[in-house]
Amino acid sequence: MFVKLQLKGPLKKYGQSVEPFDCEIAAEPCTVRDLLQKLSIPTSSTSFVLIDGNKADLTATLRGGEMVVINPRVAGG
Repeated sequence: MFVKLQLKGPLKKYGQSVEPFDCEIAAEPCTVRDLLQKLSIPTSSTSFVLIDGNKADLTATLRGGEMVVINPRVAGG
């Protein structure tokens, strides 16, 4: 199964040159945390995740076909 994936800001280095891109996920349902682990993205580097435009946490289940946007943690003053 696949999800459409878009990585924002400095997280783009974990993806492909074209975004959004198709990302294969496990045949059985997997979580956003599983997806981050597959892409070697540290959870500490993420701020929030959108699934089909709705804010989701790392325990949200992916079943395939979703649009997933992963936003980086940012700091500044």
